[in-house]
Amino acid sequence: MESHHQQTNMWKISEVTVKDLPKINELENELNLNKTKLNFFNQTLSNENFKFIKLVLEKKIIGFLQFSLNKSDCDIISIGVSKKFQKMGHGKLLVEYLKSSNLKNIFVEVSTNNINAIMFYYSLNFLKIGLRKNYYKKPKSDAILLKLENVN
Repeated sequence: MESHHQQTNMWKISEVTVKDLPKINELENELNLNKTKLNFFNQTLSNENFKFIKLVLEKKIIGFLQFSLNKSDCDIISIGVSKKFQKMGHGKLLVEYLKSSNLKNIFVEVSTNNINAIMFYYSLNFLKIGLRKNYYKKPKSDAILLKLENVN
């Protein structure tokens, strides 16, 4: 995947840097997601199969997306948009970034408890391809496996 920036007058998507990590951690806390640890982030910087991008609006980080990729497929690891910017198309911008990256498939797994996330992915034409029983421990729930095919 080439490193490129998507930008309009209002928002910009670019790679996360070490100095962005505190703001990303604030967003992860706000959204009750696992915090990205500094040593993990540093390890991923040298891994060309792992990307971490941010969505900046008016000079503030309002969203992020962590994903791994191989030649034709991508796995969304974590995605988040600040609560006050949700349901405004910002999460879709992050997924659209992936779709523009010459991929065949995008995969993601979501807790069956996370109805908002499930509806978000369905709205982007992801399809359910499987279920992992008791995948998440706290709170205990199954994981739905979703796939977006023939992206490009």
